[in-house]
Amino acid sequence: MKRIRKSIVLVSICLITVISCNMPVAASESWAGFQDVSIGLSFGTLGRASFFTSVIPSKDSYYSTINMKLQRYSGGSWHTLTSGTYGSTSVNAYSRAYYVTKGYTYRVYSKVNIYKSKGGAFVNSDTFTYKRSYK
Repeated sequence: MKRIRKSIVLVSICLITVISCNMPVAASESWAGFQDVSIGLSFGTLGRASFFTSVIPSKDSYYSTINMKLQRYSGGSWHTLTSGTYGSTSVNAYSRAYYVTKGYTYRVYSKVNIYKSKGGAFVNSDTFTYKRSYK
């Protein structure tokens, strides 16, 4: 069941990436607790911003949380438009959508925490960003 769930999540992430027609940021096997991280942002019709973060921990038993924000750059700083948090054991994929306005630069800002298990000892944490202009 876990392998089927993992396969479905990975296929979904690949589809989101291909459909979004952008190059998401990806990190792989760079640091303790992380095997792979992907983050991306695309703009669809009527200003629909689709954004995601996916995490594959270095061990299937690890639990990760993704705190993801969609932010807009204006007035010299980043302003959060929407945010949310999602946690999961093994593969963790979190995607959202939000309607935005043309003429700004947007970014996905995600903080990922890795734990040995849900409620378990902290392993590692890192922050990922991906920005894109919507013209």
